[in-house]
Amino acid sequence: MVFVTSMIFLAFHMIFAEEKHVGHPCPTADVTIGKFKAIPFHYLWAEKVTSSVVNDELECTFFCIGTLKCYSFNIAVYPDSEGLYLCELLATDKYRETEKFSVNSTFHYYFPRSCEGAPCKNGAVCVPEYKRNTYHCECKPGYVGTICEQRGKTCSDIKSHSSRAASGSYVIDPDGEGGYEPFTVFCDMTDKNRVGVTVVGHDSEERMLVDGYDDEGSYVRCVHYAGAGLSSVAQLAGLPVASAHCEQFIKYECYGSLLLLDGFAWWHSRNDEAMKYWGGVASSNINKCACGLNGSCADPNLGCNCDTNDGVWRVDSGLLTDKSDLPVLQLKFGDTGFDGAGRDEKGYHTLGKFKCYGIA
Repeated sequence: MVFVTSMIFLAFHMIFAEEKHVGHPCPTADVTIGKFKAIPFHYLWAEKVTSSVVNDELECTFFCIGTLKCYSFNIAVYPDSEGLYLCELLATDKYRETEKFSVNSTFHYYFPRSCEGAPCKNGAVCVPEYKRNTYHCECKPGYVGTICEQRGKTCSDIKSHSSRAASGSYVIDPDGEGGYEPFTVFCDMTDKNRVGVTVVGHDSEERMLVDGYDDEGSYVRCVHYAGAGLSSVAQLAGLPVASAHCEQFIKYECYGSLLLLDGFAWWHSRNDEAMKYWGGVASSNINKCACGLNGSCADPNLGCNCDTNDGVWRVDSGLLTDKSDLPVLQLKFGDTGFDGAGRDEKGYHTLGKFKCYGIA
């Protein structure tokens, strides 16, 4: 094995002998050694993986190729007293640490030719693949594409390209470049089996009182979604299209207040259409809440608990999951005046954050 390795090393010496300057193991002009390119008399002041002394630049090249975290190296121009050269393996390269790259009279700098020209965009790491003489880009969380040239469409898109992406605020572009402006969302990278959930908040998440609105739909609550750069519903429309699933929690607590029966309450979809179904059921189940699917409502003959319309506090809640209707843009309620017995009818509504996950 030692003999074979020595023969391979000798063969490489012969192959690259013409690229070296006779009597000097380091270049005085831009040359290539194997899969590395040299920039003479330059030095990268960056984190070192390790350092060693070598016979020449070819040995330093092999040293780097055989070290997992090596992305480039510095090698001394002049030998030590024993004729050996200091070889510094680096955990980065001149493209990622531009401000630390400078002229130096005692070192030459080498980097992989496959990453020449900084092909990876938006601060991505160019990782050389020595065997195939190519590279791949490790995107910064938030960017996707072969060379990390574009923002992620959703948090799931970001997670699929950056498995280590942590939960936090990200800028996404659901309809891609050339469409609507990107905007900021919160990415929950731990929910839904860590697939990357896009979360968009709004100004109607708190439990809100509905009282003194007796006519059908006379109480109106417009929902405004929040996020830096988010200024229109049209920007949000691309999120369900780019996602496999979307959901939004909705809840109504009632005291003598009808919900869907007789058309007293409804909500508006992102297309501004009046929706007559509630959380926990599919959009085809008109005038029904979750309890109406299995006959478990307070009155089994009705579609919602609140439609019992008695003097008892009742609740209807669940997830809206038809992504073609989401997010909710408006809530409308009624029947919160006084009943025939003089009781003050009222209700409370709660609307959860808009969430999408998976890749369509």
